[in-house]
Amino acid sequence: MRDLDTLDLRALAAVYGGAHGAWGPAMLVMTVIGGGWASLALLPLLAWTRTRRFGLALALAIVAQATWVWALKLVVGRVRPWIALGFPPPFGAPHDGSFPSGHASGSFCVAAFLAVALPAVPVGWPVAPWRRLLAGATIALASLVAVSRVYLGAHFPSDVLAGGLFGACIGAAAGSLYLTRERRRGEADGRGRGKARPTSTARAARSSAEESGVERAPKRG
Repeated sequence: MRDLDTLDLRALAAVYGGAHGAWGPAMLVMTVIGGGWASLALLPLLAWTRTRRFGLALALAIVAQATWVWALKLVVGRVRPWIALGFPPPFGAPHDGSFPSGHASGSFCVAAFLAVALPAVPVGWPVAPWRRLLAGATIALASLVAVSRVYLGAHFPSDVLAGGLFGACIGAAAGSLYLTRERRRGEADGRGRGKARPTSTARAARSSAEESGVERAPKRG
């Protein structure tokens, strides 16, 4: 355990730069994005009927990971590095538990959900290459958010590693569930349309039978 703590401190010393470091402004932007403001992008997804199920599934995944992170912070109760080591307060001067990182968890939850669920988004969304590009961009953004938390002294490296892994697992699971449900919904809709609309062969057979019945009907005189 002591060796792990030593490794954690060495990694922190290698990454830490603080708000006034060379990358301070950029890391501050990343940490603000990962703090929840990016979730405002869910509003148009929830408002548009075609993407409402997608947005709702992603929102539920975010809420689930946030709830578990909050509970784990209370149970573990790890002191944040800026408090334990006397660093200048990072943006927002957080005092709650350090383990796991909520920023990393939320960011990787969204990234993993998109990576898994994008193949099932409604027709009319970006084609496959753009979907892969979007998924890759969110993973890169999540990684930068996680690094920003260590750079600013808000978390130990193990905090963001655990948070990222935890959030990614929840996001991937939620995305897989959404993907499965959408495929089943598509299959059910396909069967429903098949029953509602007879094939051309069936229509021709029905028409032939009706004509034959008319021809065989006895003449009344």
